[in-house]
Amino acid sequence: MRIFEIEKPKTPEQLRLDQLRVTSKRASDALKAERHRQKAQRAQQALQKLRMPTKAKNSTIKTIKTV
Repeated sequence: MRIFEIEKPKTPEQLRLDQLRVTSKRASDALKAERHRQKAQRAQQALQKLRMPTKAKNSTIKTIKTV
């Protein structure tokens, strides 16, 4: 006998639980992918900020006069 011939068909409750597990796994994977996408986007933005020429920061800082 083959394995699929021995297994009984699943009950509607079992099928519903299986479907909920699959849906939960799909949502979990989508969440991980979105977090990864946002992390990569933040890293790209940080690299762009580093590559852009900026004005010298010394010109914006005023010296403190001591008396």
